Amino acid sequence: MTTEETCITSFDEKLEQRGVTRRSFLKLCGGIAAALGLSQAMVPKVANALEEAATRKETGYLVPAIWLELASCTGCTESFASADNPDIATVVLELISLNYAETLSAGAGHSLEEARRETIAAGGYVLIIEGAVMEGWDGNALRIGWDGRPETFEEAKGTNIVLNAAENADAILAVGSCAVDGGWQAADPNPAGAIGVQQFLTKSQRAGKIATIPPIVNIPCCPANPEHVTAVIVHLLLLGGLPDLNRFGMPSLMFDQTIHDNCPRRGHFENGAFVYHFGSDEEKKGYCLYAMGCKGPQTKSNCSIVRWNRNLNWCVGAGAPCAGCATANPFRSHFNWVEMNTPFLARMRNFSVNGAHFSPTWIAYGVGAVVVVALVAHGFGMKATGRTKSKGGPVFELERKWDKEHPDQAIGSAKAAKAAARAQGRAVAEEEEEVVVDAAENSEQGGDD
Repeated sequence: MTTEETCITSFDEKLEQRGVTRRSFLKLCGGIAAALGLSQAMVPKVANALEEAATRKETGYLVPAIWLELASCTGCTESFASADNPDIATVVLELISLNYAETLSAGAGHSLEEARRETIAAGGYVLIIEGAVMEGWDGNALRIGWDGRPETFEEAKGTNIVLNAAENADAILAVGSCAVDGGWQAADPNPAGAIGVQQFLTKSQRAGKIATIPPIVNIPCCPANPEHVTAVIVHLLLLGGLPDLNRFGMPSLMFDQTIHDNCPRRGHFENGAFVYHFGSDEEKKGYCLYAMGCKGPQTKSNCSIVRWNRNLNWCVGAGAPCAGCATANPFRSHFNWVEMNTPFLARMRNFSVNGAHFSPTWIAYGVGAVVVVALVAHGFGMKATGRTKSKGGPVFELERKWDKEHPDQAIGSAKAAKAAARAQGRAVAEEEEEVVVDAAENSEQGGDD
């Protein structure tokens, strides 16, 4: 048996110990290849990369990783830890050395914080950030691991922890909408100053608090899809770099097509077959949920392809309209999906202009109020000029004075017609007058003869 066969056997035994078949593992590799935009011919290469990375654990070489838990509900961690079959969390733990993670680590307290400091000092790690950065109260809105000593007070600030961890990282993964643009925490009134990772680091670099910013990969959704996270990590190990990113720093192959493009209900949309209220026959038939507030046409993600719960289902597949949780702008904390896509079960959405938010309902009320005021003012103006009432009743000017004086330049079809009629009448009268004159002249000439 060769060394390669021994490694494969060892890896297969590891999968078997976790109740994972070789077939299930290859299915995972196919899903990762699809998420990375690779052809199915690349599946064996993905599988070999995962196997090699797993066998490196025995030699002590694994890519170190730090998972920071900032202002969040830990939903992304929960999604990641209870992902697919095979267990993505288990596979990734064979690929990376998760040196620090408040939620997943067995250690706690001083020893865990010391592991974070040592990993940062050594450098060459992947930094995974879940949750929004809290700038409020001079960074004290969120504190992590303060041991009560005055000398560690500044270090325990959430903002300083992000700056320290980002400085020596090889790459940063902003996992979930909260980390991308602030998410729920950044919604108005946002008293704690929640902000996305990329916007925070950009501001900090301008202020001279950090010299350089490592490459950032933004992975939105609430929660983030674990296969998206795994695919980016595998891309780092497989190709030694980051996947192609769009202008928002998101993997292009995951977040450049709308959900509507690949939605199985799109045929009903094209046919105009919609659900207008839940519990209807249209809902039972699986018609399009656009009228119920589905944000699929304006939300870019491959949710219908890379689904949740062991690739079993996704929001629209479960009968709920898309809430647009993949909508994110890492450069603007006020462009989060919570504010922009509400109400979730209605077709209207809010608007944001320079940080100010407007509801379509109130915009309609405002425009309507302006029209009413204009009409009332016009009525008062008509009354003040005496054009609405007289002794004999309402009197309106049938024809403007200027038009009467200038009939050939009257404006409007009715006025032009009247002017033309008058002009024609004058022409007929002039012609008749010429006939009478001619007759008189002829009569005079006859008499002379």
